[in-house]
Amino acid sequence: MLRQLREHFDLLRPRSLTRMRKSLDDMAEGIRELRRAAKEQARVAARVEEMHERLRELGEKVDALTLRESQLRAVVKADAFFEEDMHRLSAICDEPRILAHVRDAVARSRPKTDPLPYLVVPNVFPPDFYASLVRAIPPIELFADRPHNKRQMTVPFTYGPAFSRAIWTFLVDIVLEGAFQPAIIEKLREPLGEFIAQEWPPLAADPLGPPMDLHSTDGRILLRGRGYRIAPHRDPKWGFITVLLYLARAHESEQWGTQLYSVDEDAAANTIAPHWIDPARCRLKVDVPFRRNTALVFLNSRGAHGAYIPEDAQPADLQRYIYQYRIGPTKAAIESLVAMLPHEQRSVWEGKMVDYLA
Repeated sequence: MLRQLREHFDLLRPRSLTRMRKSLDDMAEGIRELRRAAKEQARVAARVEEMHERLRELGEKVDALTLRESQLRAVVKADAFFEEDMHRLSAICDEPRILAHVRDAVARSRPKTDPLPYLVVPNVFPPDFYASLVRAIPPIELFADRPHNKRQMTVPFTYGPAFSRAIWTFLVDIVLEGAFQPAIIEKLREPLGEFIAQEWPPLAADPLGPPMDLHSTDGRILLRGRGYRIAPHRDPKWGFITVLLYLARAHESEQWGTQLYSVDEDAAANTIAPHWIDPARCRLKVDVPFRRNTALVFLNSRGAHGAYIPEDAQPADLQRYIYQYRIGPTKAAIESLVAMLPHEQRSVWEGKMVDYLA
């Protein structure tokens, strides 16, 4: 007991108190130093993070500039390659001959109804025009601003080789609008009319009359390769008809075209967005080959379609090109058609236009 009291008194001596006070002061200063160091470290870390972000942004800009430089170089090279073709452009784009050929090709095709209304149109274009069209597909560098198997180019092109822009604009504005689209609509008049009458009963007497005004939309060249897969689905609802032009090159395999499915307990899509369907409900009915100078045309009303390319497809750098577009009502027609619907049905046809390729 006396020893414990003596120890307490020793602690209370001035010299002991001074030492304790100094130790506490040293500890407090150490804590302040640690706090200052921590704040400085946080500032350094923030600065480093900022520098990393700026380096990332600069890297992206360098990559974008490198890509653009390679694209411009490819365009210049292609312009030189197509110089002679440009001189023959008017002969290649022989409008009366090509339009007559397209109309005859559609007229010879036979519509089918299982698993959905569709037709396959072989030899869509004169062979020489088709060959020029395929040769004029823009350089692969111009597709490189999108991820693998999502690459596409909207037609007409924003930029590209002059010959490519000229012949593809001629295809879309003259050939498809002037011959192919009217012939397709006429060929599918009966199932298309039934589909329109089902959705808009007041138009049953004349489904393709006013306010129905159809035009081509969403035209783009798609580039696909190994590992591509798109599950069974129906396209966005306002695209009444889907057209796929197979841009197969000479000696290219006809494998891995487009699959058409029937659907168990099939029902209409309840939004205007792409309508994805459980593969377990789908039954493969038709496997359309990827055949050169061929078009697959189908009504986007029932059933489903899909496509795939295996991971081990050959060659390793396989490139598949397809021109896809849709035929559907113009914006003004859409407004009129929606206004005709009962209020409880409008939600099915209203909303933001979306696309699975975006």
